[in-house]
Amino acid sequence: MRTGIGDFVRAGVCLLLSLVFLGAAWPLWQTAQQARQDDVGFSKVVIVENGHQTGRLKVCGDRYRKPYCMQRERVTVRDSAYTLKRSSTRYTLELTRADHRRTMELAYSDHRSHDERDSVYGRAQAEEPVTLFWWRGSVRMIQAGKDSGDDRSVVRTSHYPGRLFTAPAALASVLWGLGLGPLWAAVWLLLRGRRNPLTMAWQWLAPVLALAAAGGVGALAALAEPRPRAVVQSFAVAAAALLIPALLWLRRWTRTRLPRKCDVEPVQPVDVHPVDGGVSGTGPWKLGIKSPLYVGPDVIGTTPDPAAKVALKPLPGPLRVITVRPPYRSDPRAVRRYSIHPYLDEEARARRAERQRWYTPRAQQAEPTYPLVAVCEVLDGPGRGSQVLIGAPEQDMPEVLGAIAAHARQWR
Repeated sequence: MRTGIGDFVRAGVCLLLSLVFLGAAWPLWQTAQQARQDDVGFSKVVIVENGHQTGRLKVCGDRYRKPYCMQRERVTVRDSAYTLKRSSTRYTLELTRADHRRTMELAYSDHRSHDERDSVYGRAQAEEPVTLFWWRGSVRMIQAGKDSGDDRSVVRTSHYPGRLFTAPAALASVLWGLGLGPLWAAVWLLLRGRRNPLTMAWQWLAPVLALAAAGGVGALAALAEPRPRAVVQSFAVAAAALLIPALLWLRRWTRTRLPRKCDVEPVQPVDVHPVDGGVSGTGPWKLGIKSPLYVGPDVIGTTPDPAAKVALKPLPGPLRVITVRPPYRSDPRAVRRYSIHPYLDEEARARRAERQRWYTPRAQQAEPTYPLVAVCEVLDGPGRGSQVLIGAPEQDMPEVLGAIAAHARQWR
């Protein structure tokens, strides 16, 4: 197999993209984890204010300063309502905020009955003062009653907005998917790329798409359930669910794709004319053709003359065609550089033509070129017994095979 310089270039580009994406994802993920810890772990700190414990939440005042404390806001109750449920009662308070221009509706659940005068709802109905305690855009505590003394009622909320965690975690998940995909591609191209014979290397492209999709699933998990563990689990499950079937399908597709051969009947050329083809081999067969391949009734070779009338150089020996197959990506560029479309069998080509008939007028369609490669063996002369590859478009391959057979007969 030839060493593909293009594989190393593509691997380098993929590795660079992977470093950029993963390098950007790591600080974002750390930021998201810190934001989650700030929101959730904040309520675990016991504090003392004015000489006695006020609860498990820090409140802005003389002891604590913004932004590392809860902000206190006095509100006015405009309306109140409740809905009875099996395990608790759902209360709704319509509040006027401190500037008297903004209103908000606050809904919470409480196990206490609406008839209890000592509850937050009862004190709000009795027009006692109501205070909201905010932390990072979320109401964490509702207090109703007098500020002095212990004659007050408190409801602690368990609402976690997730706004601090969601955005960086979702973006980090997308970047993890976009970074791990090119990393997979770079490793595969460096280890297996130059030895893989398939024309299209889906072994690196399909996992890239699967990991990118897994990053999107992790981002959706960050939006739906703002927890680091949920994002990691969603990403891992989605990656496994997409990668394993993709790799199994690729393994099966490789085993069925590589052994395929093409049935082409030789046709004797009528006159000498150029063909968009190339020849590759070892020793004297390493021609490095830069001009078209010329075929004729009894000759096949190259010439710098566009009319092929002088200096026609025939191939250095007779050949025997072993098989005709689609080109491999490990084939030299000389025999696969004319590839425009991948080779399709008759059934697949008929299906494609039927689909294209409904989208594009037949007059505007260019005739596609399907490249083929003839694997030949040198029968006599220099390089005897070695393998030679001759590439040509499918429509010209019958005449190429006919010229190879005629050239072999003339050599004898």
